[in-house]
Amino acid sequence: MSMVTSPPTRLALLGTLSDLHRLPISFSLAGLWTVVSELEPDLLCAEVTPAGWARQDFSGVGPEVRQALAEAAAATDVVLLPVADTVHQFADQAPQRGWRRQVVAWAEAMLVWAVRRADRVEAVQGSWFRTICHLACWVAELCWTPAARSLWQQETRSMADHILQAIARDPGRRVLVAVQCQRLHRLLPMLQRRAPSVDFVGYQML
Repeated sequence: MSMVTSPPTRLALLGTLSDLHRLPISFSLAGLWTVVSELEPDLLCAEVTPAGWARQDFSGVGPEVRQALAEAAAATDVVLLPVADTVHQFADQAPQRGWRRQVVAWAEAMLVWAVRRADRVEAVQGSWFRTICHLACWVAELCWTPAARSLWQQETRSMADHILQAIARDPGRRVLVAVQCQRLHRLLPMLQRRAPSVDFVGYQML
């Protein structure tokens, strides 16, 4: 008797922009809604806590969750999986005063500059923008306290755990992970290292 094997899990990461989706760019909140609705993945992993999702309480989450991802899931057959332990945003870790605040403000301005020039979802997910984003994030994180850096890293590790557990429970699915672009630099290597059998693809190939 021949064994029927499941197709490999296909996983794509989509970097979101939090409040920067409100800039006059094509990759707006409406643009994000359109991308997710057209892809219609089997599973959509988003930065909301299980308790918050159960209550439909989006206080503290980025606008991309409450105004795009949750609405796209509600309008389609997409299953949204909450994968966050907290609703901390990248900007929440930044110092509030002194020269470190000025350096972070410069990094934030560089990211806004890159977002305006990238404009479209394809460019925001491309290597040029991700390089600029990685540099801006690296500069900003240098100004954080060690406790803030440790918290961000732990939250990202926990997010990877939740995603991998979901893949193990339901293999062979098309999984879209839509998280703050500032997380991708750490999250993607974590997932690739721990899930060698998963087929990591660009979002267009999902």
